[in-house]
Amino acid sequence: MKKLLIITLLFICGQTSKAQTDPYIDTVKHYLTINGTLEQYEGAIDAMFDILKKRFKEYNIPEAIWNELEGNKKKHVDDVKSILVSAFKAYFSLNDIKNMIVFYESGALKQMQTDKTKLTDTQRQQILNFYDSETGLKMIASRDGLAKLEGEISQQWSGDLYKSVLSKLAEKGYCLN
Repeated sequence: MKKLLIITLLFICGQTSKAQTDPYIDTVKHYLTINGTLEQYEGAIDAMFDILKKRFKEYNIPEAIWNELEGNKKKHVDDVKSILVSAFKAYFSLNDIKNMIVFYESGALKQMQTDKTKLTDTQRQQILNFYDSETGLKMIASRDGLAKLEGEISQQWSGDLYKSVLSKLAEKGYCLN
C-alpha cells in the first residue's frame, strides 16, 4: 500500500512538473515575437516555398500538396523559437529579457521604429537610458556574439527545413532531377 502511494505521488508530481512551463523560455519566446524575429522566420519560410514552387513548377504539383506542406509553418517557427532560447540564455538573465520586453513595448521604441525624426526629447532620453542600463549595455556587448549564434541556428534550421520539405515531396513522388 505504501509503495502504491509513493508511486502515485511520484506520478502526480511528474505530471505536474511537465504541465508547468519555464518562465525564461516563455519570456524569451514573447520577446522574439514582439521584436520581429519570428516575422523574419515566417518570411524565410514563405521565401523558401516560393523558391521550391519555381524549382518544381514543371511537375505541376497540386496546390493541396503545397498547402499541406506550408500548413506546418507555425510548427517550424515554434521549433526555431525554442532553439533560439538557448542563444539568449547564453547572454541574458530572465530579468534582462523582461527589461528588453518593456523597452520593445515602449512608445519610445515604437516611435523610433516608425519615424525617428518625430521622437520627442523625453523619448530620446528613454532610449538613451535603456542603452545605458545594465541590460542595454549587455545587448550592445552581446550583439556580435548573439548575431553569430542566431546565424548558425538559422542556417542549420533552414537547411533542415529545406531537406525535410524535399523529403516530403519525394515521398509524394516529386523529385528534382
